[in-house]
Amino acid sequence: MFRPTLIQVYEYDRLVVGKEYEAEGRIVKFRQSHLDTLAKYITANQGCQFYTLYYDRVKFNQFVGVIQVDDLTIEVLPKTDRHDTKNKERWQQALIQMLHISLQVEAKTTTTASINIKKLNVLEAYLVLFLEEVSKLMRVGLVKKYRNNISNQTSLKGRVLVHQHVTRNIVHAERFYVNHQVYDRDNIYNSILREALDCINQLSVSSVVRNKCSTILLDFPQCRNVSISEKLFSQLRYDRKTRAYKTAIQLAKIILLNYHPDLKGGRNNILAIMVDMNLLWENYIYFSLKKSCNRSDRKIRVHPQQKRPFWQHSNSWPLKLKPDLFVEGIYEGRPGRFILDTKWKYQSKPSVEDIRQMYAYNQFFETEQSYLLYPDKLEDSGVTKHPGDFYRPGTNRADSGLKCGLMYADLMDEDGKLNLDIGLGIIDCLFCP
Repeated sequence: MFRPTLIQVYEYDRLVVGKEYEAEGRIVKFRQSHLDTLAKYITANQGCQFYTLYYDRVKFNQFVGVIQVDDLTIEVLPKTDRHDTKNKERWQQALIQMLHISLQVEAKTTTTASINIKKLNVLEAYLVLFLEEVSKLMRVGLVKKYRNNISNQTSLKGRVLVHQHVTRNIVHAERFYVNHQVYDRDNIYNSILREALDCINQLSVSSVVRNKCSTILLDFPQCRNVSISEKLFSQLRYDRKTRAYKTAIQLAKIILLNYHPDLKGGRNNILAIMVDMNLLWENYIYFSLKKSCNRSDRKIRVHPQQKRPFWQHSNSWPLKLKPDLFVEGIYEGRPGRFILDTKWKYQSKPSVEDIRQMYAYNQFFETEQSYLLYPDKLEDSGVTKHPGDFYRPGTNRADSGLKCGLMYADLMDEDGKLNLDIGLGIIDCLFCP
């Protein structure tokens, strides 16, 4: 099986039909067939904002990730205005690590110890992550559940279906057509995992991913086919036995709902796994803070997407404020309550709308300090803050008790790798005088 050629671009970059691009040490042309397949994907997914199409080019938006189309894999990498964008491999590794952390995988994956990501692109690293989760479930033991089975049996079990029994077994007195319960691994959870494994087995990926998937399929039980839809995943409920499936199901959901096979045959399949960079930056900051707060010597809690009502019309539901992160607790003897609103793009001057929003957050969440958090390249690869004061209503004087500042966090450490201690730096910066 051939492996698609990999082209790496950044957010808001363009690919032009007929233009040649460097891909894995060689030159590749972006063809009209690639653009046509991307157009079919947009048509089939109304409202998709991954990219914008023009008559001879495609422009990528704020979404990062990977799109595999025909014989071409396009990696859309994140970038900031202040960091070096020449080393695409560095940003590729940073994106993979951020995806691992934001997808709520075990802490060990933040060091990528279990996955050799240096030899994998973003798509393959994501697929290996799913395969690792499935392997872990198989080692523990796939869940079994009861299900009804209607079939011919050589022994009487369950309830005999008289009409079907007479018509089917008129010359087979030794058989019984019955409806009985079976306790096995053929259930909806394993069926979804099986569908995702079969999907990966059809993709054009490296031998590392293909061999790992084939090995798992050898021991994975056959399950009934299920119709994959958003509704199917929304109806799933996790209990004590199936709680361990949650991460694997979430990964399978992204693979299955974004895979669009060519119904006419051929190789024009498309798989798009894309994430809004603003959301990825927010999730990465949240899990970095959560990891730093879990240490026993810290009494700090981080709440994502807390809601407070602030306005209501008589004939409607109340409108609610929802900041990105709400931090409260005691650190080194100093209590504090803070609002963090993450912004992926660097801005030397924040917008008036953002500042108004932060003022409302301070009022309704009863916090004295709030910060707009931007990614920025710093000399010491750390975190800095620059406080700002709101004016007291009716006066021209600043209110020293109500603040909204700007905070800058370096995404990369001194070695040019993803800064895994960014959460600790933010906490130190928030609670310091």
